[in-house]
Amino acid sequence: MVAVVIALVLRTFVIAALIEAYVIPSGSMIPTLKIGDCLFALKLPYGFHLPFSHLILFGPQSPDRGDVVVFKYPEDPNISFVKRVIALPGDKVEIRQKRVFINDKILRYEPVSAEDDQTKDIPMRELYIVQRETIGSHQHYVMFRRGEDDDSYGPLVVPEKKLFVLGDNRDSSDDSRSWGLVPFENLEGRATLIWCSLDWEKRGRKLGLPSLRGERLFTLIQ
Repeated sequence: MVAVVIALVLRTFVIAALIEAYVIPSGSMIPTLKIGDCLFALKLPYGFHLPFSHLILFGPQSPDRGDVVVFKYPEDPNISFVKRVIALPGDKVEIRQKRVFINDKILRYEPVSAEDDQTKDIPMRELYIVQRETIGSHQHYVMFRRGEDDDSYGPLVVPEKKLFVLGDNRDSSDDSRSWGLVPFENLEGRATLIWCSLDWEKRGRKLGLPSLRGERLFTLIQ
């Protein structure tokens, strides 16, 4: 019996040390992440830290371009943000007419049909340009407001131990363009899985509970 209790405690401890749960409160990562998405972030890729010490069991890995990461907001460490890594230390990053350039090379952008299953439920979809952006080995959706294509940023060379991050909803994201870079020590994990998704805009009439987006259950985050 004692062995079973110890095993359960250890399993709970290991799971808590490896995985952190988060809920998306805003639309800054639409269409990749929607308001009400419940996700798991894996702590292991950026160093496996025991909560009671500074011991690192598996040396910390560096994040990659395109990773969706969870981190402590640099201006208030009590708040966690979720954004996409765009540029790494040493990268020259620039934005011209909303399109991202890394080391003077534009990322790959492809048009997405309004009937695409992943984006057709975006509210007021006709007001946005949705494209498929490719950065490194990551391919994902981003969106921009129509008629506003003069945004620019940089160029900036990312210093050591810092990251440049953006939201996929590029015109409705509070990110590195406004408050700066993310220090490596602020990283909490890599967002990997949407395990549940609740649509609070579609509540039941009787109990007022949110509807479940069944198609998003247990989907990997790209």
